[in-house]
Amino acid sequence: MSGAAQGRLFDMDGIIAPPGEHTLAAAMKRLESEGDADTRGAVYTRREVVDFILDLVGYRPDVPLFRYRILEPSFGAGDFLTPIVARLISSFAQHRRGGDDFQSLRHALRAVELHAASFDATRAHIVEQLIQAGMKPVEATDLVGHWLVRGDFLLTPLEELFDFVVGNPPYVRQERIPRILLSEYRRRYRTVYDRADLYIPFMERSLALLGAEGAASFICSDRWMKNRYGSPLRAFVADNYQLQCYVDMVDTEAFHADVTAYPAITVFRRGRAGVTRIARKPRIDAVALSALAHDLVTEPLPSESQVVEAANVVEPWLLDALGITETVRRLEKQYPTLEEADCKVGIGVATGADQAFIGEWDSLDVEDDRKLPLATTDDIRSGEGAALSIRSRRMGVWWSCAGILVWRGIWRKGGRSSPAAIAQRKRLRIGIERLIASGTGWRKRPSC
Repeated sequence: MSGAAQGRLFDMDGIIAPPGEHTLAAAMKRLESEGDADTRGAVYTRREVVDFILDLVGYRPDVPLFRYRILEPSFGAGDFLTPIVARLISSFAQHRRGGDDFQSLRHALRAVELHAASFDATRAHIVEQLIQAGMKPVEATDLVGHWLVRGDFLLTPLEELFDFVVGNPPYVRQERIPRILLSEYRRRYRTVYDRADLYIPFMERSLALLGAEGAASFICSDRWMKNRYGSPLRAFVADNYQLQCYVDMVDTEAFHADVTAYPAITVFRRGRAGVTRIARKPRIDAVALSALAHDLVTEPLPSESQVVEAANVVEPWLLDALGITETVRRLEKQYPTLEEADCKVGIGVATGADQAFIGEWDSLDVEDDRKLPLATTDDIRSGEGAALSIRSRRMGVWWSCAGILVWRGIWRKGGRSSPAAIAQRKRLRIGIERLIASGTGWRKRPSC
């Protein structure tokens, strides 16, 4: 994908799919034409990073690339496609034989894009790129016509296997996807599980299209390595592929816009799990990334390299925190899980009026049996090689013993209201009444 984003990596919050698409064709038609790059949450990948990824999978001009096949599953504005074509043409010039002509390139590349405006603009750019390389306009147009496919990568028929697959798959939340289309994705791809974002089935299909000796590399969020929704993809990878490289790109300038979605570069090859080489937060310049690519793929690992190796990575995939993995494993054996300890982990309490329902334990003027301990990310401190600890400050959340948080702040126990809760409601009447007016309702938790 391509485009600009304001501080978010492919963030599709706030765009809700209309419920009215009744056919796949209608749903795809809307996605083909909607929104600018900002609305679609697309992000430009820097050229240095693209070249780094191509080096990692071995897509180099010193190889006769026109005798191989490469796939780009979501080419957007051509961040990957332009360097791919440049390397392909350079390789062809170096390795062509007497009988080779531009028709030899017809099967060397396949690239897919759904968004119509992006497709048309990038197609015109690639045609011009080929003309500048010496092709006649008719030859360039014909060749690009064989290379580029307009459609939904997850639904487009692709029969051939590929030696290389690279790209920046789209990160689209399920709320953004028309229901009929999401149902079709779930039917076709086992990794569309729980709250999995769109990049997850993109990775599944990309890997499934990889040939026996092929290599695939993506730059995208690494949350699938830890989160619940990523478990089917982790199992799919563990059963069929080796995670060869992992490069943590958090806090690097990998994109032309600042992003906050834990980006990482991963490299996969067919085969069972083995050693994974790991690098963290590289400097984004061509020389540094070229040197790092050399270290990540050279056998044996250069002794002076900053790259580290991890063998037989197991659940969860803590590749960004290898220093504390041993501690985590010991704690897993020694203590019950959070769920077994009657704790619940979530992305937020989502009261809608935190100032009314959350506060210092002792300052909440509510009976203690109506409070629950709460730890947030602000209460947790962590460091490389250090154990996690929770500050002594205790936070509380008001809940009813019946298991319902009632927005009005009045709980009934044995038919009577809580006096302290009533008093608190009076003090915070405006904020809570605004919440009531919004029609949000209530949330539930297990009974006391």
